Amino acid sequence: MSPLAFLKTSLVIFVSLLLGLTAVSARESLVRPPNFPVIGGPQLPDAQIGLFYQSFQDAIFLAKHAAMYWPCDPTVDKTFLRYFRPENARFVKDIFRTIANIPLDLDLTDKDAVAQLAGQPLSYHPKYNRLSIYFLGDHPGLPTDPSARLFCGNSGKKQAHTRSEPDGSSALMSVCKVTFRSSPMLKDVTNPPAWAIDPNKDQTHKTQFYDGFGCENLGDTDSDYMDSPAAVVLHELLHFPGLFADVPSYAAMIPTRSGQPEHLIEDWWGPSPIDGYGAYNAMLISKTPPKDRNGRRFLPIYNADNYAWYAISSYFSRKCTKEFQDAPNDKAVWKNRHPPPWPFDVSPV
Repeated sequence: MSPLAFLKTSLVIFVSLLLGLTAVSARESLVRPPNFPVIGGPQLPDAQIGLFYQSFQDAIFLAKHAAMYWPCDPTVDKTFLRYFRPENARFVKDIFRTIANIPLDLDLTDKDAVAQLAGQPLSYHPKYNRLSIYFLGDHPGLPTDPSARLFCGNSGKKQAHTRSEPDGSSALMSVCKVTFRSSPMLKDVTNPPAWAIDPNKDQTHKTQFYDGFGCENLGDTDSDYMDSPAAVVLHELLHFPGLFADVPSYAAMIPTRSGQPEHLIEDWWGPSPIDGYGAYNAMLISKTPPKDRNGRRFLPIYNADNYAWYAISSYFSRKCTKEFQDAPNDKAVWKNRHPPPWPFDVSPV
């Protein structure tokens, strides 16, 4: 089955699955906030299912943070220019505002307005009603034939993947087990729990945590010490074109490529850089946009991880009161952080 044929057949699957997962959610005591996507996964205790909800909410929080604390002049802001071109500043800001359901015309140049917004609870875009997220495995709404590319079950290395309709109006997101095997929750990075105490470090004067836990242990450059399920879900939200249909000039800015849903923010697949994942490769795409196999320039606004890494770096720079620098090379991005304990009553593999 061709990618386009697969996408054309998935609308019926999506609608039926949406109803099915709604039934699953109804058996949980957790309450879905208004406009929250349908959350699915194995039948687990509420506290564990809560991690699914928290992962999505943390993703929205990262986008809200990026939108609220937008640089006064992004055309000279080091973090922004690490991941985007200066001419795309307004477009990128509107993308983050849309993810966080912040009005595009809201004036956030006033500190009091920012403080007021910061004090408000998260708000969810109505189009999240057209999003279904399945955790700890491939979404059951996806076909099981080889063309479906069920990354969670096939490779064991993919953190997540998303499939949207040809017109982008709805999407199925799968968050794989490896996300929770390898990455702590967002709050655990800056406020490390007891399990992150490093027994090999001197604990005489103060509690010392594993590298990658606590602001003092994140290093000086963007790296996957900053990774979390929130960052993974945020990346995947960029693959939901229908969410951004009301962003001015979205259709004009994001081209439609053969075999892909309309106006999809996608992932760079090489050959140079080898892919679009990680702080270093995302930065390279911004500094020198590569050409794809058809000779077309691939801009940083086309690559999902550029948005994710801007939001991540912006958040940790503010949270840790330090400006993180460019990753010096791709190897420096991928750290060997101590993994979190497996939090679910199902097998981690």
